[in-house]
Amino acid sequence: MKKNLLKVSIKIYLPYAALILGIFWLGACGTNTKLDDDNTGFQPDYGSDETFEVISWNLREFPWNGESTIRELAAIIPQLKVDVIAFQEINDKDSFLELARRIPHYSAYVYNATSAWRLAYLYDERTVDVKNCYTIYNGETNPFPRPPYVLELSWQGEDLIIVNNHFKAFGDNHIDETDPWDEERRRRLACEKLDTYIRTYWNEEKVIVLGDLNDQIHEPPEYNVFLPFLNRSQEYLFADMEIAQNLTPANVSYPPSFSHIDHILITNELFSSFSHPQSSCNTLQMELMMGSWHNYYNLLSDHRPVAIKLFFQP
Repeated sequence: MKKNLLKVSIKIYLPYAALILGIFWLGACGTNTKLDDDNTGFQPDYGSDETFEVISWNLREFPWNGESTIRELAAIIPQLKVDVIAFQEINDKDSFLELARRIPHYSAYVYNATSAWRLAYLYDERTVDVKNCYTIYNGETNPFPRPPYVLELSWQGEDLIIVNNHFKAFGDNHIDETDPWDEERRRRLACEKLDTYIRTYWNEEKVIVLGDLNDQIHEPPEYNVFLPFLNRSQEYLFADMEIAQNLTPANVSYPPSFSHIDHILITNELFSSFSHPQSSCNTLQMELMMGSWHNYYNLLSDHRPVAIKLFFQP
């Protein structure tokens, strides 16, 4: 892993949106906050031919509303024009494979490591060449109730590794060092193990760690579970840190509790690409494609997707 730290910037791509009146906390970390209304529109085509894009998207017990959920996603996903989508909470594998069949040019991977709340991928087979797909830390259910799901791929000659995660939920903003099953302690251990794996096996690879990590990255050090990454700032960067430090109704990934708990972490092999003006990290306001938060919440999810686009110099 290269030992240089490049200054990066994030462009908040999406405008303020119409949001929530009185949705209650459903179990993620954060504080209940009423969100404001401000609808100024949405441009769905996030991707481009010049950039590599990957999205992290918790689909809440997919398919939340059966056939209606599948049909809506099959209409929405092609409009995003992205290369890879990493999903969490896939409860019905067959329904997910059916979703993939309905989207032209996209193929799917969904794992069998758990019987529910699976991790999965959709990728554009026109732009992405998948090399391998596998799980790590199998059986280590304390840090990983759902084993991380790895996708090794090539895009326009660039080799990348994506690690999809869904960390343990809940907690009390306190790390209890005496309790091995304390939720925050388990999430911190997951970060420690991912850091060890990356430095051991992928030390010079372009790695993207993402998913529903069920905690906030901008919290005080005494209960920040992400210190294994944050303390190695020359090696890792949370691409969504600027979002996390400047929360608004338009950019939180988990609106029910006005918290940002879905994240994208990159290794320093990607710092220079992320610093390019065409690169960005964004929270996608998918509810604006569906007319309202109510529609999105009842059909698809209580999480918004978080996305990154990366420009690679020729």
